[in-house]
Amino acid sequence: MNVATIGGGPGGLYASLLLKRSHPDWDVTVHERNPQGVTYGWGIVFPNRTLSNLADADPPSHEAITETFDRWDPFDIVTDDDYFRCDGNTFASMMRTDLLAVLEERCRDVGVELKYKSEIADPAAIAAKADLCIAADGIHSHTREVFADEFGTEITQGSARFSWFGTDAEFEALTHIFVENEDGIWCAHTYPGPTSTFIVDCDAETWEQSGIAEMTEDEYLAYLEDVFADQLDGHALQSQQDRWRRFQTVTNENWSHDNVVLIGDAAHTAHYSIGSGTTLAMEDAIGLMEAFEDHNETGAALSAYESARKPFVETLLSAAERSRIHFEEIDRYYDLPPRQFALHHLTRSGRLTYGSLQRRDQTFTDAFDEWFAERTPIDAETRPPARQPVRLADTVVSNRYVRALEPTSSADEGTPSAAQLSAFTAAADERPGLLLTEPLAIAPEGRTVIGSPGLYTEDHAATWADAVEAVPDGVTAGVHLTHAGASGGRDPRVFDHGDRTERESTWAPRLSDDYPIHPQSFDPTKLSAADRNAVVDDFVAAARRAVDAGFEYVQLQAATSSVLSQSLTASDVPFEDGVQFVQTVVTDVADAVPAGMPLGVTVPVSDGDERGLSLEEAFEAVRELSAAGCDVVAPVDTTTSERGLAAKGPSNFSDDIRNEVGVGTLATVPTASADKVNTLVATGRADLCVVQGALSRDD
Repeated sequence: MNVATIGGGPGGLYASLLLKRSHPDWDVTVHERNPQGVTYGWGIVFPNRTLSNLADADPPSHEAITETFDRWDPFDIVTDDDYFRCDGNTFASMMRTDLLAVLEERCRDVGVELKYKSEIADPAAIAAKADLCIAADGIHSHTREVFADEFGTEITQGSARFSWFGTDAEFEALTHIFVENEDGIWCAHTYPGPTSTFIVDCDAETWEQSGIAEMTEDEYLAYLEDVFADQLDGHALQSQQDRWRRFQTVTNENWSHDNVVLIGDAAHTAHYSIGSGTTLAMEDAIGLMEAFEDHNETGAALSAYESARKPFVETLLSAAERSRIHFEEIDRYYDLPPRQFALHHLTRSGRLTYGSLQRRDQTFTDAFDEWFAERTPIDAETRPPARQPVRLADTVVSNRYVRALEPTSSADEGTPSAAQLSAFTAAADERPGLLLTEPLAIAPEGRTVIGSPGLYTEDHAATWADAVEAVPDGVTAGVHLTHAGASGGRDPRVFDHGDRTERESTWAPRLSDDYPIHPQSFDPTKLSAADRNAVVDDFVAAARRAVDAGFEYVQLQAATSSVLSQSLTASDVPFEDGVQFVQTVVTDVADAVPAGMPLGVTVPVSDGDERGLSLEEAFEAVRELSAAGCDVVAPVDTTTSERGLAAKGPSNFSDDIRNEVGVGTLATVPTASADKVNTLVATGRADLCVVQGALSRDD
């Protein structure tokens, strides 16, 4: 087989030597556009996982690599006035020039032909002459560009600016340094080597404020040496034709076309903050070799390569995307207390959690637990963050777990059934810090279906009072009030019981004197001032009944098919008017319940579709609701984009809202993991977290 590799970086060289070593009779040629010995770049990082893979794939090159690299264990985080070290994060680094030298020598050993100053202007022509063409020509791949439609290429550009430098200043480990000056927040990503790598980035606002775009290289090097003077300790920053860029996220729907296959940055890019670009390229090379060992036919091998590699890579890219967003929004989190900021930063990508850090370095998490307990506003023992109490207004919630019951439909005229009450008391016995009823309608026409429970009569309040009285000490009983609005009286659901089907009853098709209001009359565009006032009055009356029933927390449903959500998100209702309506409800309910009783509101948030508020709109709305008396915001993710969900991770916009607006939040993505709750609470991403399934007393 004739193999042509375009690009003589680590991925292209490694793929070529592996294929040639496995198939000595193949002709393998690498085309590198630069002259021999000319390369750009500083250090590269290998995690332990990759080193093990390299040892299995080609022991001679692995041995040469391990003789060259520096290995370290800690991850250091430095802020303006504080320093934190977390051990157990084993990495190795080496200079890019040294890695290329090792791989070039190994390529020659196995018989790969290396052609330098061989820039490929017509990749299609090279591919036509070869049996296999490996596109390893990097993030700006010309090969990928030529076949962009066939690969399904998408490229998005971040907002932060970054550039790579070197320095003779010595660092013991991977270190992230944060410095705030008059222009904004600067971050340096450093790791050790004969010349230390020193990547500098900043958010868009800091970039504009600093004026670096108008500076010469000498001027901005001097500026940065002043910013990081304490860490550089008199050493200069070294430039290597570095330029300031915005990170490009590259994805491809298909990794191959005919006999052309993408590897490394040509196929996918992972943000430099997780240090995986070179490792992914070399692991792609291993995957390609393994595919050709298992398949003799090129098409089958390339299909197997993509099928095997893509799921792993996409998982890592999701983590990299979360890390990229974290750095672009660093100003939002930098006001966290330094120790909490360090933990937030370590867990930014979702690959590390409170639990995994505890296993790596218990000294680090023990020190954090002591600090967290000291910051608890009541006397608290040192214990995991999820089991620490939290104060909401004047109410102390004993732990951070929330059991929020799902809607059911067995109520009779709004009176909860025995099954609905039993579910409430059973959840209370699990000892969550906060127990929320399923959504209770504030009016008969506010029910989603005829079997939805409500809190619109005194009899309802009396029934719930008996249930609340049975709630154990240490569990805060909360009520979740809703009005289904235009979603009320929805089409009944059909339940398949195997031998029979059951059709859920619904009140809307049988409007009567008892239910004279059609759900569509609650469409935000049709609500009159009198209609709005009536809804407000119903919320107030239901909140008062909740107080009479003994509930200690009130949560208003302004998300997920409710009249308040519909008002917030209606495209033909001015945003300010929708917020004003919800704000009025919050204000009046806050005035109706006892002073110091906490009040929460759910808010619909999306990642760019019309099913919820944009993040910026959510910030604006939450500021208004907080001023009106809301103590806790529970963001509900209405995102339909899988990529958007992956990018935000498990905090469900709670992280953004809590740290941008400064209001307590309840993360509503249900989790059964105590580790996730510990992580969200410890890092300041949420104050409370919804859990699903039964809680263990040991959680």
